[in-house]
Amino acid sequence: MLSMPNVDEDTSTMTGPVHPTFGPPRTPARKPRVDAVLAESTDLAQSALMDFADEMEIGDHIGVTADDERLVTHRFASRVRGYRGWEFFATLARAPRSKVITVCETGMLPGDEAMLAPAWVPWMDRASEEERIRLDAIAAGEDPAKALEAAGYGAPETEEAPAEQQQQAPEDEQGEKSKQARRDAKRRRAKKKAASQKKNKKSGGNKVSKASKSKK
Repeated sequence: MLSMPNVDEDTSTMTGPVHPTFGPPRTPARKPRVDAVLAESTDLAQSALMDFADEMEIGDHIGVTADDERLVTHRFASRVRGYRGWEFFATLARAPRSKVITVCETGMLPGDEAMLAPAWVPWMDRASEEERIRLDAIAAGEDPAKALEAAGYGAPETEEAPAEQQQQAPEDEQGEKSKQARRDAKRRRAKKKAASQKKNKKSGGNKVSKASKSKK
């Protein structure tokens, strides 16, 4: 006869690890071996890379690595300009007892001799002490010039103009003077011409009046 569990028993204080029904996570007992069928599929891996790279950019086959059971990654040298030391990769897989190979992933990864950008440095580590004092003063609503002076930083020195600019300034001034002189000469010629025309008109009027008197 089966006995029913005692419902009055408190199970909230029970100690000890409680595993899910499928058991603890599986840890691989050994290193995965390279699948022979996938390892021989070098041409398939190379053709998969041609979806985004030219044939001339894909170099020699470097090797194959087993990622898991029936899952391998082929690596090829890169001939792309600007990517010296990088490697193309193509990951292949197949189901158990199947000869159908699936391309899982393709791309590029940096190799041991790849040229990479330098490590990123936060701005606070790159900024100078003077710059940090100035920005802290602005954030606090203070005068940055006074804050810099109090910290021992003087006013920024005015940069001296290059020699070419210094030489250009007299030339520009001389050119402006020449233009002004030409404008003054033009005004004088215009005044002289106007005075001459006025004089001619006056002399012409006198001749007409004399002629009329002689007729009378």
